[in-house]
Amino acid sequence: MESSNYRDDGVNKIIEKLMSGHKNIFGDRMIGFYLYGSLVWGDFDITTSDIDTLCVIASEVTLDEIEKLRTMHEEIVCENPQWRNRIEVHYAPIDGLKNFRTMPFKMGNISPGEPLHIIDSGKDWIDEWYCVQEYAITLYGIDKNKVIPHIEKQEFIQMICKYAQSFRERIRTCKESCYSQAYAILTLCRALYTVRTGEQISKPAAARWAMDFLPEYRELIHSALIWRKERDMLLRNSNETYIHAEKFVKDILDRYIEEKTWR
Repeated sequence: MESSNYRDDGVNKIIEKLMSGHKNIFGDRMIGFYLYGSLVWGDFDITTSDIDTLCVIASEVTLDEIEKLRTMHEEIVCENPQWRNRIEVHYAPIDGLKNFRTMPFKMGNISPGEPLHIIDSGKDWIDEWYCVQEYAITLYGIDKNKVIPHIEKQEFIQMICKYAQSFRERIRTCKESCYSQAYAILTLCRALYTVRTGEQISKPAAARWAMDFLPEYRELIHSALIWRKERDMLLRNSNETYIHAEKFVKDILDRYIEEKTWR
């Protein structure tokens, strides 16, 4: 089993509970468990960062397994309330992953702001699977490169650009929340970093890079890093800050990202 560079007993405890729970629920159907995101990249913030994982199973998750997983996740956050809405797990069947470009599949998913449920997955998940391919460490089971077919860097960049472009419309839903505005701003910072370098890093690291690359937006990006820590707060001036967030999103898309989408 590989290990991350991050060392914290509380974080390790959650990961161990997840792996143990998965083994109990899936048994021999569990093929692999993989950790990626800021815990692997570095720049993990114990107060705000999420734990990002992929659990690969022999076939699509069943409704009975979903109920057992829901109970397991609830027990974990009841015992560790600071991790509520900060644990992400994709429960993906191995055949679905191996054929994700041509064969849509059902996948269990729990992520910040979304309860455990079954979602449709397919080729629009290239960016996520690329991050597993390039950065994940194997905590259990077979090597990650045996569950996901190789994804070229250009495929990944194209998908990042398309996701970034969705914020041209999505930003309109962020008027009432500085946290949502921060998510949009930091997502565009990371997309811009990927377009310029071809690599993926954490949102805070991309924001720090963007403050130098975009000095005219330094103050706004710095504010977004602060708003990011206030996930549950609706700040009074969110309508005022929205004007600047919307301008930033549209400007970055127009100047740096839109032209990349169709190359």
